[in-house]
Amino acid sequence: MADAQNTPVRRAKPEFNTADLEVGQRSSVILPDSGDTRPEDIILPVDLNALNKVYMDDLAFNEQAIKIVIHPSRERNAPNVFDCWVNGRGAEVFMNGKWQTLGYLPVGIPVITKRKYVEVLASSKIENINTEVIDTTTDKLPINKVHRTNSATCTFQVIDDRDPRGVEWLTRLYATAN
Repeated sequence: MADAQNTPVRRAKPEFNTADLEVGQRSSVILPDSGDTRPEDIILPVDLNALNKVYMDDLAFNEQAIKIVIHPSRERNAPNVFDCWVNGRGAEVFMNGKWQTLGYLPVGIPVITKRKYVEVLASSKIENINTEVIDTTTDKLPINKVHRTNSATCTFQVIDDRDPRGVEWLTRLYATAN
């Protein structure tokens, strides 16, 4: 009894699975009869002093180590690895006490990599497009409505993320429709 009181059970933080997250979806688009289909871009000035601090904080956040395991795909000839590059540099994995550049992340094996490479995996999505043609049966032209559906190309489980902002960051990445 004394041993149980002196050494209480410590439970590890629960793992975070991206398969449980909802992938962000883009809204449907109704194509105009003529003209440009793209919205106009608006350029706003930015305070550079505030931007530098935020930018440096983001860079430090993206260099943090995270332990993940990529789930195997259900497709017939599923890949054993996922190619992963950021600014021309291949994915870095912590092995044998040092960071090694592999250029890919293995499937089904727990690996420690940097957050920026996990962001590439989380942002990787496939967009399926289906066009619905609504016939007006009058003299007007038919209406073309484009439906877009996003799905994740890679699901993985975060085994260890020591930053408390990690879950919110990953949830936001998945919810964003690219």
